[in-house]
Amino acid sequence: MHNLDVVIVGAGPAGIGMALELSKIANLEYGVLERDRVGESFRRWPAQTRFITPSFNSNPFGLADINAVDSISSPAIFAGAEHLSGAQYAEYLTFVAAANELPIICGCKVLQVDPDSKSGPEGGFHLVTERGELFTKFLIWACGEYQFPDLKPFPGGQWCLHYAQIEDWQTLEVGNYTVIGGYESGLDSAINLLKLGSQVRLLVRRPTWDLPDVYDPSQVLSPYTRERLREIESSDQLEIVYGADVVEVTREANHSFRIHTADGRQWDEMQPPILGTGFLKGGGAQQIKEFWMWNDEGRIVLNDVDESTHTPGLFLVGPQVRHDQRIYCFIYKFRQRFALIAQQIAQRLELGIEPPEGSEDGIWGPFGNSECCEGCEC
Repeated sequence: MHNLDVVIVGAGPAGIGMALELSKIANLEYGVLERDRVGESFRRWPAQTRFITPSFNSNPFGLADINAVDSISSPAIFAGAEHLSGAQYAEYLTFVAAANELPIICGCKVLQVDPDSKSGPEGGFHLVTERGELFTKFLIWACGEYQFPDLKPFPGGQWCLHYAQIEDWQTLEVGNYTVIGGYESGLDSAINLLKLGSQVRLLVRRPTWDLPDVYDPSQVLSPYTRERLREIESSDQLEIVYGADVVEVTREANHSFRIHTADGRQWDEMQPPILGTGFLKGGGAQQIKEFWMWNDEGRIVLNDVDESTHTPGLFLVGPQVRHDQRIYCFIYKFRQRFALIAQQIAQRLELGIEPPEGSEDGIWGPFGNSECCEGCEC
């Protein structure tokens, strides 16, 4: 059995970014396990989907590219694009991982996780994988959320087609569609269907493009999508229905789909409704749900260093991280937590952190400060 100090599960932006931070810890033995390929979630995006946050190379002026996983690389420079596709970003992650010679094992699904309580409160973890067994002192879960869509947000959800199940919008027949959900995936669905010549009814509970008093891009529509919405909102092929709280979808005798809302309204469509209703709370962390504490809202409870309050030595990185009202669901948000976790692990193992050239300590760059969110919007 192999023994490591740290194992990261998942090789998306959270896993790759966390691995880059761990690489600065002297004499640390760590590895990254990925069940598919580096950046697999992004490879599964619909072909037409683009990043809603723009990439731009501001690195020479001390501001990292907003979608970068470290302070040196730039997705904008790598891809030559401002709003990258999923495939472009996956290739960027692959390039960064290879350039830094990160110890990643692809095609290695974790089958079982067992905390080792025999060695004390932080006894480590025994992992069973498709390629064998190993033991690690610390486990960092970085499985993301895109591959874990909420397929049953209401009864009859199985009759619908979720945004995450669409590989290419061009494979859908031109026709009449109802899209359920008024956030990013719902609007992106409507926009792409309209481009193909379909008639679209968009059902939303509230207009997410109306800015609240305190603007948080994790809770309202991005400027990129609002701009695209303005281009199509006057189209006679688009109908936006507000206050539509969908509670059920039924399959009718004529093989149509009937959409029911809480206030009694109904719509019938021959095409399956499109779900733009998001992903499971906790995302990939649901795979080991018994090792986390969950609050009344179904969110994971973490301590101030993003460690499980239920299982010592287990850390969470990625879009599922939340602290009070702070939502870390964008790359530029959750990357700020990497240095915090790396420092915590280094201290517990009594190892030193090697700062990059030109840095005075282990906290570096525009997102290495663990106190970054004291008083700012992220």
